[in-house]
Amino acid sequence: MTAPSASPVIDALAREPLSAAQQTRLHRAIWAERGRLLDVPVTVTPCPFDDTQLLGLRREGRAVGYLPHELSSHLTRDRFRAVFPDMDSYAESPANGFTNDGDVWGWFDYEAARDAPWLDLDETATLKAIAAAGRTMLTLDQYIVAGQDQYVLTGHHLDDRRSWSRLATSYDGRTIAARFDGDQPEEGRENEPPTPGSLLVAYDLRPSDNGRMLGVRTRSATPPLKALWDDLWTRTTDAYVRAGYPARLGTAPADYLAGLPRVPQQPAAYTDRFAVPLVVEPRIPWQEQARLLGIRLSSQSQRFSFAAVDPTASPDRPYVGWFNAWHARFPGPISSIDARAQLVADECGATPIELLAMNTALPDLVRTSRFFEAVGFVMTTPTTEHITNRSPGRCLCLYRWRGAPELGANQHPMPYPMFRPLVRGRDVTTFSATTEERR
Repeated sequence: MTAPSASPVIDALAREPLSAAQQTRLHRAIWAERGRLLDVPVTVTPCPFDDTQLLGLRREGRAVGYLPHELSSHLTRDRFRAVFPDMDSYAESPANGFTNDGDVWGWFDYEAARDAPWLDLDETATLKAIAAAGRTMLTLDQYIVAGQDQYVLTGHHLDDRRSWSRLATSYDGRTIAARFDGDQPEEGRENEPPTPGSLLVAYDLRPSDNGRMLGVRTRSATPPLKALWDDLWTRTTDAYVRAGYPARLGTAPADYLAGLPRVPQQPAAYTDRFAVPLVVEPRIPWQEQARLLGIRLSSQSQRFSFAAVDPTASPDRPYVGWFNAWHARFPGPISSIDARAQLVADECGATPIELLAMNTALPDLVRTSRFFEAVGFVMTTPTTEHITNRSPGRCLCLYRWRGAPELGANQHPMPYPMFRPLVRGRDVTTFSATTEERR
């Protein structure tokens, strides 16, 4: 089994009371080691919990962890195999069906006790109890990170003696539970030799199941998200500058950045639907933006005509809008026509410029076959030269083709398992340090 970290930085930080700055250093050091084993970059944002909050969490027996976006979905879970080969679980195979209730990422807090809390409750009672405490269940991906962090810091995993933890991940509609093997057999199953570090995932629980060894691992239901939003803003605007947007608009990089709106407070009505704030640059045509960003354009997207469903929905100056995550708003496949029909008054379908902003902020979505359709932007050319196609409502989408991101249109506006509609809330922000205006 992989030994606890031998990093002097990690060991030194783990022995002392940790401030927010020290937590940031600690988890950046932890992920620097793990990142060397991955083929994708990992960025750890500054710890959003202040020193007082961290002290309160410590007194309550909780710790904090960081889950990168690149490891936050069942579609990316197989990457854990490169970092934690000892887990060797079917729940981290490339074709696993263990889906999260929501693919959350970033900083989170969790119960650090070796054995699970909230024992001997069925699923309904568990959910009621943790909701009353302002908590919600960890996803399997958060649980993996928390368990491995504890191994680095203490030499043991979560639940490696007797307990199982319910999680916000399901298999075939059933909530799962998980635990890690320790050095000794699980209590009550002494005739089963353990494999230390192995991740065990129970897919066969019923909601009525309860027991003195079945608990739950939770996080705050309202984690601080400003650092995560600021990181999305920074990685997007940095990419715009690298792509040459300031020069294209005839301004210096510093002046360009000063004229962009920052991420505002999230509208309360968007909490569950629109969790991803993106800064969007509408002053450069989408075809030109794609070329500047290195996104290929399909033959159809270059030759055929497209038009916005609602030309008044987007400002003509930079704005921050709130968009759905890939798993949110439309959790399953749906056609672009049906998706538009289900939009409510405060929603609008996205444009290709907004597709590009999403890919700029979260490029790992395309790398892992989580594609978006700009359902607010439709093809107006009725046929192709090769295949007669009079299907109305075909939309531009961003996908991976010939090994790289590309903008094009699906042949028919049908549901496809790897595509989801990209939707935005109509409330956008155009405020910046130089314009002092808000829409």
